[in-house]
Amino acid sequence: MISKKHSIIPGNHWKQFIYLGLWLTLPTLFLTTAISANSASAADDIVTENQNSELSADKTAKATSVTDTKQVVAAAELEKTVASVPEQKQPKIIAQTGDSNPDDLNKIRQDLLIEPLIKIKVASPTKPTYPPGLSFAAPSAFGANMGDAFLGTSATFFGTRDTGLDGSISAGFGLGDSQKLVGLEFGFNNGSIKNFGANGTFDFKAHRIVYAKGTNQIGVAAGWKTFAQYGNEGIRPSSAYGVVTSYSLLKPNDPVNKMPISFSAGAGGGDFRQGNASTGVFAGVGVQIHPQVGVGLGWSGVGFNIGASIVPIPTLPLTITASGADLTENSRGGTVFSLSLGYGFNFLPK
Repeated sequence: MISKKHSIIPGNHWKQFIYLGLWLTLPTLFLTTAISANSASAADDIVTENQNSELSADKTAKATSVTDTKQVVAAAELEKTVASVPEQKQPKIIAQTGDSNPDDLNKIRQDLLIEPLIKIKVASPTKPTYPPGLSFAAPSAFGANMGDAFLGTSATFFGTRDTGLDGSISAGFGLGDSQKLVGLEFGFNNGSIKNFGANGTFDFKAHRIVYAKGTNQIGVAAGWKTFAQYGNEGIRPSSAYGVVTSYSLLKPNDPVNKMPISFSAGAGGGDFRQGNASTGVFAGVGVQIHPQVGVGLGWSGVGFNIGASIVPIPTLPLTITASGADLTENSRGGTVFSLSLGYGFNFLPK
């Protein structure tokens, strides 16, 4: 009996072990199956993603290929378009050679000339004109400046003395500038053409323009006539003097004749005085009645003088002067008539 009990108990225990093993094994199988299914699903997802990636890459490659193909086609069409556009003509560069025809070259130059929109007519430069003299009885306070020079000759005959016809020659030049500081005028006089070179006198004048505004000018001067002399003629008196001269335009807006007028007044010794007087007073006035003619009168300190001056050619500084001196016959020589020819110029470059 005891042996039977022991043989039955093991049998029951094996059944329990089997049931326990199944109970433990079945969940494990289910878990393993689930994991396998998930792994397979994940693998399928990876394969699907790879396929999708390959498809996307293939689409991208195809798109790129299509784009490149479009660009190539567009480039080809552009080349055809450019080729179909007519070529513009470029300006030809003409090189001058030794064998070129001069007429052709001149024609080319004329073709290249561009006509101005507004044509301006350039006026030809006008030549300067010269006025007649206005001083007949008294010296003028205006004189020669740097570059100025003058020449003159005169024929003289006496109204009350029968000394025959004779003449004189004068020449002079200027230095300095009477507008900026002072002008200096030097002159030489040959007293007799009959005895040419046998006698002569020298004159000097310092002059300055002290006022210049609008159409008016005023000048002052101090001079010395016959400050030196030589020859066989009688000794001439040395004459120092001072003078003031005004110059104005009576008709400044007249295009033909502005009608200049000149007044001079001063005092001096020598030829400007009468008898034994030490000093004489002189004054004169002159007016331009025509662009080429001037007339004047005045008191020389000795007698009454009149005169007229003419410029035959306005653009030539040549002056002809006719005058009568001492018409009142206050001097020992009496009335003197003279006809003179003068020429003035400036030798400085323009």
